[in-house]
Amino acid sequence: MPNPLPLVIVDAANVVGSVPDGWWRDRRGAAERLRDSLVPYASDGLPGTPGPVDLVLVVEGRARDVAPVPGVRVEAAPGSGDDLIAELAAGAAAEAAPR
Repeated sequence: MPNPLPLVIVDAANVVGSVPDGWWRDRRGAAERLRDSLVPYASDGLPGTPGPVDLVLVVEGRARDVAPVPGVRVEAAPGSGDDLIAELAAGAAAEAAPR
């Protein structure tokens, strides 16, 4: 059964890399902190959305072994995170009810 929730895909590398807080010393830890900060948005929705969203965090490189948590699905890119994001978006667009 298709997921009826709006899909939000987050590129972990781009988000954690946008703040010079030392993330490069612990890429996995930075991705885990980002993942944990996304949990409330999965159930409450993003600003401007009416409710819950299907939240996917795409990780790559040294952050590939970040585990999912309730509300945030984690997808490890075998190569480029951008390629996996494009694949996930194309798959969602091809669903019977695009989201």
